[in-house]
Amino acid sequence: HAESEAEAGQDGHVHEECDSASDDPKDGQLVGGLILRGNHCVLIRSLTGEWEGMRLPWGAADKDERGAEAAVRIVSELCEIEHTQVRVLDLAPATVAVPGMPIFLHALYAVDPPPAGFVGDVEDPEDLYDWYTFPRAMAALAKDAYARAALVTMACALAAAVGIVPKRWGGVFGQEWTTPAFQMLPDPGLNLESTEDENDEGADKPDASGSKDTGHPAKRKKTSQSQNDCS
Repeated sequence: HAESEAEAGQDGHVHEECDSASDDPKDGQLVGGLILRGNHCVLIRSLTGEWEGMRLPWGAADKDERGAEAAVRIVSELCEIEHTQVRVLDLAPATVAVPGMPIFLHALYAVDPPPAGFVGDVEDPEDLYDWYTFPRAMAALAKDAYARAALVTMACALAAAVGIVPKRWGGVFGQEWTTPAFQMLPDPGLNLESTEDENDEGADKPDASGSKDTGHPAKRKKTSQSQNDCS
């Protein structure tokens, strides 16, 4: 289902025109997965011209498939990664509130650290996905107000979920906006103590294996597990 959504998330009317809008309801609700790694998230592109620009990974859940389970399957298919490369965070999904076809966006977290030399916010038009900080993701989704609103909701949830969301590999997605925004709340404010994940050995260290964030992710999916870095 998810691969066929042409034009999804490119302007205020595109969602109504995409193929998923006419999916049989028995196939399940529309579900997305926001892959997080530190203060970055994944946005996807179509290499075959099914849609223009970047969008959130989403598709239709199979009948009787649980939302989080569907989210992992969908991102695995769209990003061509192994399902074991992400885990589900214990957070309620954010809603991409498209009229008539809401998409329930689940927070997923990369299992592996970024590769050595990783630089975010760099686009590779020959790859299925790229990693974006919150400001750059908002810019990349400039024509999709529903997706942008969902990212704002997710950023607030991640900032508030101390103890659930790891703070590593650069921090927490959305921190560039939530940190100053939370400081502007009315007294007594909102002081959420957050520390690095002390139980995650080497949490802040990138993968020193020498792997790079280059090449087609389909190739990464077929390599050994040591090279499957969800990069």
